[in-house]
Amino acid sequence: MRLVPSSPLSCSAAALGAVAVVGGVVLVGCDAIPIDGELWEGFTGAASPSPSPSPTDEAAGGPAYALPDSCTEIGAAELAGNLAPQGAAAGEETGKVEGASDAEQVSCSWSGGAVADPGGAEAGGGPAFVLTFTVNTDPSDRAQVIQVPGDQEEMNWEVDVPVDTATYRTDKTVELGGELKYVTTADGSAQHLYLSLPDDFHVSASAMFSDATKEDLEKVVIAAAEKAKG
Repeated sequence: MRLVPSSPLSCSAAALGAVAVVGGVVLVGCDAIPIDGELWEGFTGAASPSPSPSPTDEAAGGPAYALPDSCTEIGAAELAGNLAPQGAAAGEETGKVEGASDAEQVSCSWSGGAVADPGGAEAGGGPAFVLTFTVNTDPSDRAQVIQVPGDQEEMNWEVDVPVDTATYRTDKTVELGGELKYVTTADGSAQHLYLSLPDDFHVSASAMFSDATKEDLEKVVIAAAEKAKG
């Protein structure tokens, strides 16, 4: 496992600011979903290379993984399981990824459920879970997490947020031809796990104000990748 120590991340909050999270739904391409009165908004960034297709995939002449047509088709609700907040409203976003040529995504989100940690509501958000499938751009390279206090939402300003990042592989991801990247805020209020696969295909899971573990997120992205195999 390769660990990158905590370091400040500089992000710019737009006039609509509230909480910006990377991960690809709402969290990517400037789409947004309301969560307990706050706005989760994605900020685009530069894409980076992802694992190259394996010789077997190239010889077969087709992509190893395919973007699902919808959250229902891929069985997103079953994949999320109890990581989706109880009583949460489900949402779906599909289409192009702004700022990334030929990139597309399908984002499945659950938000607005009961707050698992009472402190989460005071910190500026309720629980949410997002499962995203992205092709032709790496969502892990987009803005991480920023928080804009409620009384200053109208201001444009920069916020440095400490994040912990770990890039690693497991036996299962090696089998799939991919690599995992785990990004979490220092206080653990937002967690993002990205699985980069051949054919510039990515599966990501994001949990906000949740008691989900890294292992929980691993199970989701690996199961989702297996269902997305072409």
